[in-house]
Amino acid sequence: MNLAPGAWSEARELIARRLGLHFPEGRQADLERGLARAFDESALREPAQYLSWLASAPEGDPGLRRLVAGLTVGETYFFRDAASFDALRDDVLPELIERRRSQGSRRLRVWSAACATGEEAYSLAILLDRLLPDRGDWKVTILATDIHVGALDVARRGLYREWSFRQTPADIRARYFRAHGSDAFEIDPAIRSAVAFAPLNLAAEIYPDLVTNTTAVDLILCRNVLIYFTREAQQLVAARLGRALTSDGWLLVSAVEASASLFAPLLPVNVAGVTFYRRPSGREPGTKPTDQPTRDRSDALPPATATAVMPPVPPAAVAVAQAVSPLEEARALADEGQLDEALRLCRAALAHDRLDLDAHLLLAAVCQETGEIPAALDALRAAVYLAPESALAHFLLGALLLRCEQRRRGALSMQTAVRLLALVPPDEPILGAGGVSAGRLLEAARQHLEGAA
Repeated sequence: MNLAPGAWSEARELIARRLGLHFPEGRQADLERGLARAFDESALREPAQYLSWLASAPEGDPGLRRLVAGLTVGETYFFRDAASFDALRDDVLPELIERRRSQGSRRLRVWSAACATGEEAYSLAILLDRLLPDRGDWKVTILATDIHVGALDVARRGLYREWSFRQTPADIRARYFRAHGSDAFEIDPAIRSAVAFAPLNLAAEIYPDLVTNTTAVDLILCRNVLIYFTREAQQLVAARLGRALTSDGWLLVSAVEASASLFAPLLPVNVAGVTFYRRPSGREPGTKPTDQPTRDRSDALPPATATAVMPPVPPAAVAVAQAVSPLEEARALADEGQLDEALRLCRAALAHDRLDLDAHLLLAAVCQETGEIPAALDALRAAVYLAPESALAHFLLGALLLRCEQRRRGALSMQTAVRLLALVPPDEPILGAGGVSAGRLLEAARQHLEGAA
C-alpha cells in the first residue's frame, strides 16, 4: 500500500480515532503490514479511497473489524510465559478452587480474552483438568473470545503444528494431544469441548453483560492486547474487564501492560514474581486483601490511611431499594455470580407470568452460565415464540446454537437478528441487553455469522 509520508500520519490518526489503536512511529512496519493486508482484502483500488472509507465507514462495518484483526495479530503458543502459568497452577487456581469448595459452590468461570488461535484457552482447560480430580462434579465455564473470526475457526478445530508446542511440558503433550496426519497434533476432544469460542471486540461496549456471557468471571486472561490501544481505549477496556470480574476475581495481563493506576480499583498482587490484579471483596479500593496466596506480595497497594464512615441510610432509601423487582434482583445476583438464587427468582417470575419475555431471556442466560444448555435453549425458543420480533432473543438463540455446533440453525437465527437489528437506529439501546446499542449488537451478530460461514 503506497502512501505518501503525510498520508501515513493521516492513517495513524484515523486508526487512533476510529479504532482506538495506537501506532507510534516505532511500529510503522506493523501499521504498514496491517493496512496493506486490509486494503488488499477490500474492493477499493486506490489507497486514498481506502483512507476516505476509513474516515466515514459506519461503526460496526465488517471492514473495520477486519482491519482491527489485521492490525492486532499476535503470536501465541501453549503455556506461553511459563512463570504466569506456574503461578496459575500453584497459587491462583488452587485458591479459587478451595474457596469455591468452602462455599459449597463448585462453579468456576474463566475467560481468555483475545484468545487468538486458542492455545491460551486450551492451556487453561488443561490446567483445570489436572487440578480438579472431581471435574465431573464441577460446572466450569471457559470462554475464549477474539475479534478475528479466522483465528477462532482455527481454535475450534483444535489442530496445531510443532511451533505451538515450544513451551509445552512433555507429559502434557503426551497426555492431551495425538498425532493428526504427518505434521499436526489434535487436542483431546474433552479439552476441546470444554472451551466455548465466540467473537468479541474488546473495544466495543458489549461487555460485561449476560448477553455476551462475560459477567461474574473468576479469572480473566487478557495478555498482549492493551499495548495496541490508545491510552483512552486502554482505560475503557481496563474498566470493563474489572467490572466483568466477580468479587475477589483475578485478572492477568502481560508484564508490559501492568499498571496499578490503569487497573484501579483492582488491587495488584505479586504471585511468585507475576503481577495479577484482583477485584476487592467489599473493601475500599486500596485496602489490603486478607485472603491472598502466601507468596510474595511486595507490590500490593498499601493499606488506606483512613476509613470512610458510611452515613445511616434514610428510611426512604430503604423503601426504594425494596422496590426493586424480583427480575431486576435476579439480574443483579447473576452479575455477581449468585446463580442459584438468580435461577430461583427467574423461575418464580415465570411461574407468575409464563409470557414474561425478559424472564425467559434472563433464565436462558443464567442456565447457560450454570451449564444447563438444554434448559437455556428451551427458554430461548420460548422467547422467540413469544416475541418473534425480538432481535435479542434471536441473537442469543443463534449464539448458543452455534456454540453447540448447530451451525445451520444458529446461522438462521443470527440472520434473523441481523435483519431485525438493521431496522433499528444504531445508537438505540436494545431492551433487555444491559444498555448494549443496536449497532453494537449488530456488529456482534455479523461476527457470529462470519464465524459460521
